[in-house]
Amino acid sequence: MIRTLVIILFSLWLLPGCGTSEPAPQASQKPTSQVKPEPTKPKKQAIRTATAAKDPPPKDDTTESAFGKNFLSSEELKARLKVGRIEPEVQFTPDAAKLEAAGIRTLEGKHVTIFTDLESSPEIDELPQVFDAAFPQWCEYFRVDPVENADWKIKAVLMSNKAKFRSVGLFPDSLPPFLHGYYQGDAVWLLDQPSDYYRRHLLLHEGTHAFMNIMLGAAGPPWYMEGMAEHFGTHTWEDGQLTTRVMPASKEDTPMWGRIKIIQDEVKGGKTLSLASVMATPNEAFLKNTPYAWSWGLCAFLDNNSLSQHEFREMVAHVKLTGGFSNRLFSQLGDVLPQVSENWQLFTLNAEYGYDWQRNEVVYKEPVLIGDVATAEIATDRGWQSTGIALEPNVEYEFRAVGQYVIRNDGQPWMCEPNGVTIHYWKGKPLGVLVGAYRVEQYDGTNLTPLAKETAVGYGTPLTPDDPSTLFLKVNESPAELADNQGKIQIQIKRKSASSGPSAN
Repeated sequence: MIRTLVIILFSLWLLPGCGTSEPAPQASQKPTSQVKPEPTKPKKQAIRTATAAKDPPPKDDTTESAFGKNFLSSEELKARLKVGRIEPEVQFTPDAAKLEAAGIRTLEGKHVTIFTDLESSPEIDELPQVFDAAFPQWCEYFRVDPVENADWKIKAVLMSNKAKFRSVGLFPDSLPPFLHGYYQGDAVWLLDQPSDYYRRHLLLHEGTHAFMNIMLGAAGPPWYMEGMAEHFGTHTWEDGQLTTRVMPASKEDTPMWGRIKIIQDEVKGGKTLSLASVMATPNEAFLKNTPYAWSWGLCAFLDNNSLSQHEFREMVAHVKLTGGFSNRLFSQLGDVLPQVSENWQLFTLNAEYGYDWQRNEVVYKEPVLIGDVATAEIATDRGWQSTGIALEPNVEYEFRAVGQYVIRNDGQPWMCEPNGVTIHYWKGKPLGVLVGAYRVEQYDGTNLTPLAKETAVGYGTPLTPDDPSTLFLKVNESPAELADNQGKIQIQIKRKSASSGPSAN
């Protein structure tokens, strides 16, 4: 079933900046922390990307089955696919006298040297500190020994005037057109940005490309390569402390970033993308901003959802498997893939600044058929939750809900009951009103989740499902503002009688 499901997911569910260059030959590797260092230095390699142009739809569950039974049995091939440090091709050697004459300053950090024509300011001059603060975070996530690789250092060109850098040899003719930034070999190039936040974001984004390609020897398919760079680029920088892979709290905190709004606008335009659709994004698509938003969203989602987090993080070890990378991830997700797909849909349909990954994760329970009466409890500080009550088709049930809870706390708690509060609305319904949806028992994740079709149930309503279903419930609330809710709702479902046919409800 999983084989069939994976194939279907690549073809169904489509609702009505930066860059790297092309792949280069493989070089010998400097191992990460799992392997003792080799006595010889790695050969030099021109790193221009580590991905194929497109991660093709899978034809089977694993790369091995796609390429033959013995595809991964070769020790030579296993060695080629093993991640590890390589020595990048040197892009330029700066001439201090020429730099001074051109008015280009040099900012030194432990892991980066920045060349810039921008005037001195605290926000510019602290950039090496920002980059150095990212190094241990990259090492921890990508499983690289920070002690063995303490010598890692790249160059960064931060410019307002390309011609000035080209004249002193810091902007090679080999660089292609790019939106805001570019990585190649041992260097990154950044166009200056009017936002201090986005300038840092861009440095961290391109720095992630450099770290992955040099320390791992590759960066995976385009969606993963760009998505992870965006994921590490979203950050907070306060009092000299850097935190990466954050969910931005507001657009004011992240001026010029705009990925959330892009997803919102895409959804409004009927262009919501499935997991497989994002994974199929070709490399050349990243000359526009929209693919960055979807790739960021997917990597951030997979990295934070408990159903996918472990398998997603394990993919660090497979970044050289560009042609079968996405296929392998789907295979590893196995039986939870429908639930992962459903949670992804709910994020894209409800994307907001400050989206709370953990509290919005769907709570699943094995449904049990009720006798005459069944009860359940719904937490008001979480998103969709299964009642665990299996409902039979064409049977009429009576639903009731009771409880008092805090739906918002702005210094003064807003008390609420299942009918909600009408002084404030969210998505056209009273804030805090109890909403529900039928989820069919055999939902396989290949089409729109039934949880996208919610209905206000409030204190109570008759229920007559057309199909074998489980009732899911939540309070109507912004997905970014669940944390201050307090209290639970008690619900009761009572079987009334069998009906002669489906209800119009």
